[in-house]
Amino acid sequence: MKLIACGAAATILFIALTSQGNRFAKYKPVEAYEIRRGVLIMPRYSASGEVCEIGIEKRHYSPEVIFLDSDLSSDEVDAIFDELVPADERGPKSKDFASDLITLSGWGITTTLTYENVSLQIFAKQLSHSSRNEITTETVAATVHWKNRKC
Repeated sequence: MKLIACGAAATILFIALTSQGNRFAKYKPVEAYEIRRGVLIMPRYSASGEVCEIGIEKRHYSPEVIFLDSDLSSDEVDAIFDELVPADERGPKSKDFASDLITLSGWGITTTLTYENVSLQIFAKQLSHSSRNEITTETVAATVHWKNRKC
């Protein structure tokens, strides 16, 4: 009798754990790493398994704290870019006329820096401060794209 009860309990436990494991199966999993406190990187891979793109953004939620600000400093973006793609891997800066491109779209600004092997795109938003009669810019996210690797 004890053997049957243990078997039934094990079966119920197995079913409960299996159903919890499939709870999010319908959603696409996302790979992310916390490269700095509160800053995430999210790689994407080519068909051959090489990193072809990395997204960089501020983490908003953690069990310890909710971050209401979304801005990354220029120094943070530069340091992370240097860490992820050292100068010898990215190659020299492109000498093309449009190698450093700034695109304005409403309150959004995209800055693209082009190198021989990669490009860095920095996405920012402009904020108007009517009380001080000024506009400030906050970097929201950045992406690194490898030129010779198709995502």
